[in-house]
Amino acid sequence: MRASNRTTPSSVRAEIRPGIWIDARRALWLEKLRILAVADLHWGYATSHRRRGNLLPLWGDDVIESSLEALVTDYRPAEMIWVGDIVHTADGSDRAERFLERSAVPVTVLSGNHDRRWRGAVCSVARRDEFFFHHGDVTRARPEGTIEVVGHEHPAVAWHDGAGGRLKVPALVEYPQRLVLPAFSPWAAGTEYRQVGDDIPKFWAVSSTRIFAVPVFASAVA
Repeated sequence: MRASNRTTPSSVRAEIRPGIWIDARRALWLEKLRILAVADLHWGYATSHRRRGNLLPLWGDDVIESSLEALVTDYRPAEMIWVGDIVHTADGSDRAERFLERSAVPVTVLSGNHDRRWRGAVCSVARRDEFFFHHGDVTRARPEGTIEVVGHEHPAVAWHDGAGGRLKVPALVEYPQRLVLPAFSPWAAGTEYRQVGDDIPKFWAVSSTRIFAVPVFASAVA
C-alpha cells in the first residue's frame, strides 16, 4: 500500500493495485478514471420490510446517504457507478430516487436482481476503459483485456476463537480479472463467499479502522 497526495479522504483506505483503492466505507476508487463504485446499496431495506409487516427499525437510508455524500466530498469523482441491487424492492425506492435527482455527480445505475421492478435501473452493464461493471447475479462475457467489477455476493471474512466467539467483517475479493465488492448497505452482514473458477482469490478485510489482506485459509467461512 502507498499513500497518494491526490485526495485526502476522511476514511481509511488501501491501494490493492496501482491506482485501485478500497475505502473503508466499502467503496472502490479508480484513481485514473476518477470513478467511485459501490454495490448492493439496498436503499429502502427497512421500509420494504415494514410494508410487509416486518417491524424493523426505520434505519439505514440516512447512513447510505451520508456515506455517499462523504465519499463525494472526499474524492470529488467524475462519476459514480452503482453496481446493482440499488433498492431492496421497488416500493422502497423513494430515497434512492431523491438522491439521484439532486446528485451533483453523474451516477450510472446498473440493475441487479433486486431492481427488476424498479424503473430507475435501465441498463445492466457499463464499460469504462479497462473496467467492465455488472452486478454479478448472472454470468456475462468479459470483454478481452478488462477487469470485471461486480457485487451481489456480499462477501465477508470471519475468524473463530474455538470457544464460540466470532469476528466477521466485509471483504473485497480480488481475482486477476475480477473484483467482487463488499455490500454497501449498512444492513448487510456479509455471507460466505464461494470461489469462482480455478484462480485462488485474495481477500481484503474491510473494517472501519483498518483494511488488510487475509490468507485464504482464514477466509473460507463467514
